[in-house]
Amino acid sequence: MTSPRDALDALFTEAARLAVDTLAQNHDRDQPVVRRVPPRELIAALELELPAEGRGLEGVLDLARKTLHWSVRTGHPRFLNQLFGGYDPAGILGEWVAALGNTSMYTYEAAPVGTVVELALIERLNRYVGFDQGEGVFAPGGSISNLMCVLAARQRAFPHVKHEGLNADDRPVMFTSCESHYSLKRAGMVAGIGTGGTVEVPVDAQGRMRPDALERLVVAEARRGRTPFLVAATAGTTVAGAFDPIDALADVAGRHGLWLHVDASYGGSALLSVRHRDLLAGIDRADSVAWNPHKMMGVPLACSATLMRERGTLVGTMGMNADYLFHEDSDQDWDLGDRTLQCGRRVDALKLWYAWQVHGDQGYAERIEGLFDQARRFRALVEQRAGFRLVREPMGTNVCFRYLPRAERGATGEARDRAEGAATLRIRAALADSGRFLVNYATLDGAPTFRLVASNPLTGDEDLVALLDAIEDEA
Repeated sequence: MTSPRDALDALFTEAARLAVDTLAQNHDRDQPVVRRVPPRELIAALELELPAEGRGLEGVLDLARKTLHWSVRTGHPRFLNQLFGGYDPAGILGEWVAALGNTSMYTYEAAPVGTVVELALIERLNRYVGFDQGEGVFAPGGSISNLMCVLAARQRAFPHVKHEGLNADDRPVMFTSCESHYSLKRAGMVAGIGTGGTVEVPVDAQGRMRPDALERLVVAEARRGRTPFLVAATAGTTVAGAFDPIDALADVAGRHGLWLHVDASYGGSALLSVRHRDLLAGIDRADSVAWNPHKMMGVPLACSATLMRERGTLVGTMGMNADYLFHEDSDQDWDLGDRTLQCGRRVDALKLWYAWQVHGDQGYAERIEGLFDQARRFRALVEQRAGFRLVREPMGTNVCFRYLPRAERGATGEARDRAEGAATLRIRAALADSGRFLVNYATLDGAPTFRLVASNPLTGDEDLVALLDAIEDEA
């Protein structure tokens, strides 16, 4: 009879081989980025039916192989679709160890290692931001980090809201760029101010929020009888990769007594680079920051830090002091559960801790600078080719561009935009269906536009050239 230890050994030894094979295939450009099939075909291939009687561990490896076979290879050098990419072996090991420990991050008693690791990482991230006496907590993604920051700003502006809720005459209003992430408007909705309580501020030619327009809108909303309470700047917008002028926005926020939040979910990692940290000049003047190490730093999803300038802000906003968790005879200064919206919470800090130990500050600086350089080289390649054009001048690691097929190159103005937009949709779908590339698109400046994200250090110039070749071939 097989012992439990032997069964575990057999399962996880084979699982480790599967992991190595999967990661190694990211270096094989003959492997597709994705094998695209319609949903019903995928359901049939995966055999989703749940059994009445358990099948034991024997079949689970086959399920794992099928899962990986049909999944998108986000570590592939030609996966250029999202704001994350590549793979980090140390971070993956951190994920495995977190699953093995299988605990929750609400108290030091339940998660002693996770707690001290998370607090050390929060201190380091705050140091990069410039919050000398700050605090923070990890969250499952930038959207939740943004929500928590909006709730903290609402609590400061309307101290009664935690117990009484909003009053009819509070009429809160917040401001963000018209190209900011949708999670900010949704955060306003969840916070009870409605989507109409978020005012979208115009941007300049590069997609940066205009401080003059913000000033004008804050004054106008106050005259309407509403109560401005928050400005949300963005460091690295989702589509164009623009960095708002944080220092100038901080001046406006300061004049009007507004909370300044910086959604640096994407671009916060530029703080690790001496060459690029000036893109976030003034972030030390913010009241709160969202920063996702799972983006530019390449840590496995999800890893998002919610950072606050002042200690006690999170507990003052979120704390419920549940006595079945937070006992009087425990050291509650180390318990993190009242800093967050969640109760059950993964030990997400481990993967960042492991990865940072491997790379160090210098390794991360080199990674970030390499991604900026990759975007710069791709921008140059786009400009060198007939039929291609940049839609925005890149600030970060996003490059937005369109392609005009040869037969339509006489078009100008809106006709050209329409032709380029139609070509973007058609070509992008063909590339994805072939499995050769995944590159995203979004509507920008009036038409669908390719958006390449430099997020994977494995992506080389040969991949960038091959993408442009493939676009021309599909056209």
